[in-house]
Amino acid sequence: MAGGAAPGAAAPTDGLIATFSLCLAVLLAGLVALFHATAGGTAYTTETLRRSEVAQAPLPVPDFRVIDAQGREQGLRELLAADGRVWIVDFVYTRCATLCLALGTVFQQLQAEVLAQGLQDRVGLLSISFDPEQDRPPALADYARRMRMLPEAWQLLSLAAPADRRRLLDSFGIMVVPAPLGEFEHNAALHIVTADGRLVRILGLDQRAQALQLALRLAEAGRSVSRTP
Repeated sequence: MAGGAAPGAAAPTDGLIATFSLCLAVLLAGLVALFHATAGGTAYTTETLRRSEVAQAPLPVPDFRVIDAQGREQGLRELLAADGRVWIVDFVYTRCATLCLALGTVFQQLQAEVLAQGLQDRVGLLSISFDPEQDRPPALADYARRMRMLPEAWQLLSLAAPADRRRLLDSFGIMVVPAPLGEFEHNAALHIVTADGRLVRILGLDQRAQALQLALRLAEAGRSVSRTP
């Protein structure tokens, strides 16, 4: 019959419906995958996903041998547990002239707040260098002077063994990319670490007040538990 479909041939709309159904199925599958990959839709970048994961399930901090500006070496977990403090931790390298200076300013403000409120026996500040080959004790001492660090509130460390650098970065989710002139591009955050060596929260640099409040709350909770018979 002229102008009509051949007997048994599918109508053109049938093909469109089939194509649409297939595309819809692919889209739905993609949305499901995205939902799971972004922690239920709450995280859309590697950084926010990492923060979401840590908030839901604190991570143990691996032990490393660390060294301070005086050349004293000890285990990182030993230092964290020494006096029961909760730590606000950041990662720097001492030659940095950009982001690390912003981090330094945030930590200077935190140091002033900790000391003004008499919290230094409950909350500690800790900067760890991810450039252990360059950041040996003399470089650490110079950086501590420039940042006006007061050791009762703010400590600075580097890795004793440069081979531990990759494991350190991975354990805290720090991304470091070499840049011109021997510098680095890297992300930055405030990491809340308990005395028993657990990374419990990662906050942004603009969340200084929240970081201090959380660290103090965790420190007080830890003291309450230790006083319980």
